[in-house]
Amino acid sequence: MAVRLSPETEQRISQMVASGDYDDADSMLEQALTLLAEHERMLHLRKLVAVGAEDVARGDTIVFSEDVREQLWQSALNRAAAGESPSPDVCP
Repeated sequence: MAVRLSPETEQRISQMVASGDYDDADSMLEQALTLLAEHERMLHLRKLVAVGAEDVARGDTIVFSEDVREQLWQSALNRAAAGESPSPDVCP
């Protein structure tokens, strides 16, 4: 894949590689893409937390108890047995 970069971006990449923190432009760009993906995941998770906060504000909550925990556990086991994959939102 060929990518065109502005002279300013090329200069920034060259400076970062020259600093010694990266072996080459590829490793620097790979790190940049990894950080971008992490940033996007954090934004997504913050949106989910905001939804939860709205639920709490409306009083739309349940009391967590041993019974609730057991129901959640059984539901997870049943879903796993049915071949469902967990949401990426709950997997690190």
